[in-house]
Amino acid sequence: MANSAKKQKVQDSKCIREFQTWWTEKYGMISKGDKAVCVLCSGTVVCRTSSVKRHFDTNHKFVSQNSEPEQKELIASAVEDRNKQSTSMIKYVGKNCHTSAASYSTANVIVRHSKPFQEGECLKEAWLARAPSLFDDFDNKDKIIQRIKDTPLSRNTIKERILKLAGNATDQQKIDINSVPFISLCLGKSANVTKSARRLAVFARYCVGNVIKEELIAITSLLTTTKGTDICTAVKNSLAEKEIDLKKIVSVTTDGAPSMVGKKMVS
Repeated sequence: MANSAKKQKVQDSKCIREFQTWWTEKYGMISKGDKAVCVLCSGTVVCRTSSVKRHFDTNHKFVSQNSEPEQKELIASAVEDRNKQSTSMIKYVGKNCHTSAASYSTANVIVRHSKPFQEGECLKEAWLARAPSLFDDFDNKDKIIQRIKDTPLSRNTIKERILKLAGNATDQQKIDINSVPFISLCLGKSANVTKSARRLAVFARYCVGNVIKEELIAITSLLTTTKGTDICTAVKNSLAEKEIDLKKIVSVTTDGAPSMVGKKMVS
């Protein structure tokens, strides 16, 4: 009997803690997750009638001291304002998503063509110059022009977008390489005009599903000599940075230089 009474008490407690729709009209509360949110002050309370009533009577006496019709009118106005704010925020976030996506696409084009970061501002100016005539017969011409104006394409923004795109590409590359059992490497060594700095390019070929990919893993500097040990160390460090397991490497192709090929072959 005691267990049955305890179980019934727990069930009643759960029912009490569910949000009640009539709280909105009487106390100005709306549901958010497992809490009740006050539209008058944005405060949160647990979903319990006593807590909701206590919050209303304690914090909003300027409303509770009015007559019941006046209370309903004030609360209804606050709820309406809250809904308008939510709608405006959704529209603002949606517009920002579109303009942000456009700035990422522009940054991708700029970096693929090896253009300076300030090209974004030039492209935006060009679009604003041609938009009035290009979209002259569009009913929403003004909206299109405003959307172009809102698109962030400043030098610093393009720089940030390119860094994020590069980071995302690196993360995707890591995921792909870690998911395959084998990879092949190709090494290429070059020097600049003065031969003061030498570069080592590391490429990888691997198969993801039915797609064969060839990706640049790293470009690293050989600061001292270009001996085989230096190249081997540079390759190992580059693979370690990308968290690539050396056991996955099944072949290595070089450019034929003595330091790359070596004199002794170990079977």
